[in-house]
Amino acid sequence: MREQYVEALLYDWHNQHKLRDQRLDLEYWLTLVPPQQNTVVLGAGTGRVASPLATRPGSRVVAVDLSRRRLARIPAAPGLHPVCADMRRLPLSRTADQVVVPYSTFQLLRTAEDRERALAEAVRIMRPGATLHIDVSSNFDLRESSDWQRVLSASCEEVSRQPVEEWERTRSHPDHILIDKTFRTDECVLLRFTEHWTHLRALNLEAALVRAGLALERVDHGYGGGASPHRRIYHARRPL
Repeated sequence: MREQYVEALLYDWHNQHKLRDQRLDLEYWLTLVPPQQNTVVLGAGTGRVASPLATRPGSRVVAVDLSRRRLARIPAAPGLHPVCADMRRLPLSRTADQVVVPYSTFQLLRTAEDRERALAEAVRIMRPGATLHIDVSSNFDLRESSDWQRVLSASCEEVSRQPVEEWERTRSHPDHILIDKTFRTDECVLLRFTEHWTHLRALNLEAALVRAGLALERVDHGYGGGASPHRRIYHARRPL
């Protein structure tokens, strides 16, 4: 089985079993983002946020992700348009009413230059008066270095008849953490990779949004009702 295909399957498997508060943000986004608008989701993955937004009558959603395999797992829908692209170089024109960067995707951008380029591209595709929403987390700032440990064991029949285990090791640095991940069964290693997560405090996001020419409207702490208080969702508008 090809590695890119396995990665897309394990991406969904991991989200389903481990990231519980990913379910909590769906109602938040559906309430926040108006229907019947053009919305761009950056870091759309397999469509967990983009697909529900696109099901509403009159909505048009562009789901952007670097992985073609992840995008291929998004169910087809009339208002949903997958685009394989880097958020720092978007093949899109100025048509967006809403731009959503969900669930810490922005923290995967490693350098200040990368983040500035991504913000500049978001602004470029936004119509005057459009809003950018960026969801980030403070959890990475608090995480300490740790040796290898198993964090999940569950069935993933699309990948293996045996239970799949997810192991990870954390290496903490002053402004980011590195999480080494291994997915394996008793018989073999399925996938290895390293995630780079920038600390929230290192983003200096309020200043970065202003430099990009946006007006910060508010910062939500969590998804409402006390859910996920470690999350910060920044909302910034492009001036008319």
